[in-house]
Amino acid sequence: MFNKKKEIVELEIPTRAIRIKNAKCVNGHSLMDEKNLINSHPSITVLAKYGDQEGLIHLDPVYGSFQNVWEITVPRDECVELFCPHCKVSLSEHGQICDECLAPMFALYLPHGGMVEACLRNGCHHHALKFTDSEEIAKILLEDHYFDDMF
Repeated sequence: MFNKKKEIVELEIPTRAIRIKNAKCVNGHSLMDEKNLINSHPSITVLAKYGDQEGLIHLDPVYGSFQNVWEITVPRDECVELFCPHCKVSLSEHGQICDECLAPMFALYLPHGGMVEACLRNGCHHHALKFTDSEEIAKILLEDHYFDDMF
């Protein structure tokens, strides 16, 4: 019988070597925004709430790059709440806490069960890229040639 137990493997890659092309909320709505580009790539757009402010944040789709565009003002070191701009479901990952600053984390879902987790504290850059499909890992690291510009 096949054992579905997972092992954690850490992989170090050059900063900005991977671009997120398809991020969704837990309900399956695409968060990719062709109208708001960051460095010529579609941004990942989420709805943010901080105090009485509400507006969009366009997240940089390049993993490890943080050239995000905010429509609201959030002081450094403050936490925001993030939601899907389509269905308003919370993107918070209940029970997941940032290893660096102990703030809550949020999740963006990738095809084939992968996810990006990141901290909700403005200024904290802790994040993690998780895959459950070995074919998806191979595609991102080998077939899509994200490393071509790095060398």
